Amino acid sequence: MDLECNEHEISRTKVPQSIQECCVNCVRILCFKQLNRNIISYYGPDKNILTLYNKVIESEKYCKLCGKSLYQGTDSEIMKQFKLCSDCYLISSGCIESTLVKKQFSILYLPWWHDGTHCDACDSMCTYISDCQKYCANCYIFYTGCRYCLTTNIIFGPVYKSQCKKCKRISSINSEFDDFIFSNIAYDNLCKLKLAEFSKIIKNIDKYFRVPDILSPIFIKIEKGVIEWIPYSQFTDIKEIAKGGYGIIYKATWLRCITEIVVLKRFEKSKNMAKYFLNELKLYQQCCKKYSGRIIKTYGFTKDSELNDYILVMKYASEGDLHKYLQKNFTKITWNNRKLHILWKISRGNYRWRIGDLGLSQAVNNKSFNDEIYGVIPYIGPEIFKGSAFSKEADIYSFGMIIWELTTGCKPFYNVEHDHTLIYKILDGERPRITDDTPECYASLMKSCWDADPKKRPSIKIIRSTFDRWAFRRVNGAEFDQAEAKRTKLIKSKKIGPEFAEKRHSEAIYTSRPLSALISKCTSIYSSSTISFGKQGITKKIDCNINSLFI
Repeated sequence: MDLECNEHEISRTKVPQSIQECCVNCVRILCFKQLNRNIISYYGPDKNILTLYNKVIESEKYCKLCGKSLYQGTDSEIMKQFKLCSDCYLISSGCIESTLVKKQFSILYLPWWHDGTHCDACDSMCTYISDCQKYCANCYIFYTGCRYCLTTNIIFGPVYKSQCKKCKRISSINSEFDDFIFSNIAYDNLCKLKLAEFSKIIKNIDKYFRVPDILSPIFIKIEKGVIEWIPYSQFTDIKEIAKGGYGIIYKATWLRCITEIVVLKRFEKSKNMAKYFLNELKLYQQCCKKYSGRIIKTYGFTKDSELNDYILVMKYASEGDLHKYLQKNFTKITWNNRKLHILWKISRGNYRWRIGDLGLSQAVNNKSFNDEIYGVIPYIGPEIFKGSAFSKEADIYSFGMIIWELTTGCKPFYNVEHDHTLIYKILDGERPRITDDTPECYASLMKSCWDADPKKRPSIKIIRSTFDRWAFRRVNGAEFDQAEAKRTKLIKSKKIGPEFAEKRHSEAIYTSRPLSALISKCTSIYSSSTISFGKQGITKKIDCNINSLFI
């Protein structure tokens, strides 16, 4: 065999049926008979490609295996299409047992090489395991090709190995996927496949079929998921950047078709509560589908093979969070311009301000799986400490704290310990001190958000409308102008702003954590105080004056 062939001598005889041209000197394949399904749309009007395409089409008017004419009509479009003989290119199906998840999966044996880069079911970009193996991280469909026969097995579920139906060669498969997630998410999706109907279609094929069309009836019910499974091996340069209540936050490089910096959010000990992680992951998917432009993008999830912790893969926000933005730009964020615009954008879900952490979301009015209360004390509505479920009204209380944060550049109750004593003080009516430059109308809105009675808090619709009138219609404009003049003096005298604020207390904790123990301690210590303790905990009403809110 001459591997340094200077001039190829083309042979079209005695070559495998999948090859169009082969050099008789060096046995180098010059042209595959099989064509890329999207070759024309991909290369456009390239004359050389079109010439090659038409050349192969011309050679395939008759089946080279049986000599049968594939098409005798006059439709020019059908004549141009690449066709395969239904008698010689047999498609078959069957079942394969997966020792990985202890389930049986359907398998299709295709007599051609699957050349597409996207999944036929959901159009997601496939993840390549090797040059002849790929899988869909969204619906767990595996495409394994035999490089010797140029055939493909489509396996509807994860397995360790695949066998070519023609030459019987066995190839191993390693996708690093998570069997638990598959069993509870992807398997239900694959059950929607119309494999029975597909078998009937195959039996009724007359003379020929087109590769792009033959598989489409199977996949019409598979939807593209919001987040996908990503192998942990695709991440490198992993560096810890923060710790949260649920786990650890990392910055990492994602090695895919385009290298990208991402955030890895590890949920510690999630291997011990996989079912609950799964339920909340499904809720997260629902939120992403409905509010995709308002939540920071989550690409998918993975699992550390050593610690067995689940990890969310999220878009990296290079500018940081709202608190860092306020600290960096506090003097520039004026009353009569940027403060109100920022809050208006947040209240209406503007795409430039996105929710970066759902804290593993739950449905409204649901309690956590173990009846534990998780959160950050200053942002939790007092009714939650008394046993009420999280609600939209509780979210308004939290938003009221964000409104306050824009006036100071500091987080609420940053200078005190976040313990049972702070919980008691919040229940007793204590709220963050309002700065001297805060307009009365703005202060009234904050107080209404902080009302101890959830029913008295304004809706987000009312809040958004209020910011709209202040920011764009100059309602209470003179009041905000006066506030800005006062704010400027306070900044110059170093009486306001994050850099002049009192030092943050070492036990002021702003990561979500379990709070039930602190709440119980608060109840037991202060049970004899002037505040009454009923069956549901501490009860006390705090009235806020909201009469001037909508002047």
